[in-house]
Amino acid sequence: MTSITMIDRTLITPGNNDRTVFEPNALRELADSISQNGLIQPITVRPIADGELFQIVAGERRFRAISLLEWGEVPCIVKDMTDEEASAIMLAENVSRADIDPIDEAMAYRSRITLFGWSVAECARQAGVSAIRVQFRLKLLKLRPDVQSLVRNGNIPLGYASILSDADLDADRQMIAFARLRDNPSPTPGWFRRSVGELQAQQNQIGLFASGPLFGEFVPTKDDSPIAMPPAPETHQPPRSGETIRDIVAGQIRFWQEAAEAWSNLGKPFKRQECEAAAHALTAVLSAI
Repeated sequence: MTSITMIDRTLITPGNNDRTVFEPNALRELADSISQNGLIQPITVRPIADGELFQIVAGERRFRAISLLEWGEVPCIVKDMTDEEASAIMLAENVSRADIDPIDEAMAYRSRITLFGWSVAECARQAGVSAIRVQFRLKLLKLRPDVQSLVRNGNIPLGYASILSDADLDADRQMIAFARLRDNPSPTPGWFRRSVGELQAQQNQIGLFASGPLFGEFVPTKDDSPIAMPPAPETHQPPRSGETIRDIVAGQIRFWQEAAEAWSNLGKPFKRQECEAAAHALTAVLSAI
């Protein structure tokens, strides 16, 4: 039978919890439940600092709820364990909860891979989930941070986020994809997959943003040498002048349209198509602004 030890609450310290969000109302409800029914499941801790302190391995939500109740002592199960053993228990407990943040879950897998050299298969085994789920969650970390925040708060459903993370879109096109999803009153996974595929094809066709982000800081350059040939997407950046972002993008669209016409006059259809593709991609950007 597992023995329970009463430990001074001030000697207990949180562990490296994978959760970054603890919803206050949910903690208050848990505290009320513990107040009425007692702590049904003690928290699990391990001794640290030569036994002078105790680190939470499992049960940080319960501990936070108990702290709201201002209990002096906390019922604990004390176990000696290594960092890796403690990390495995934390992972299993957090992932088993249905409300875990998918980005937190992804970061939890990545931290084990980085710290302990776990494989995807080992992450799945320790968490009690499929390897496919681990792979899907890890892909979410390819999304730009603000898009990850949209996934966290539910503005992008997880299924649509998985479609977006399966692609290898740059930061600008990720936001275009989100804008299309947001503005479609009746989106479907099939429609969104095709929309993301179009953006991926545009990105693959031209290295439009290879030398920097579309909306990065505009730094004027001085180039007095004449341009012998019309500009091309792989060798030239469009101008970034204008009072607003829409003005800048509209000017860039005209730039590539004029370049396409110039290449056409020179009898270079492939170059014309590249410039037309650049103008088409920027038109999509303009429609999303």
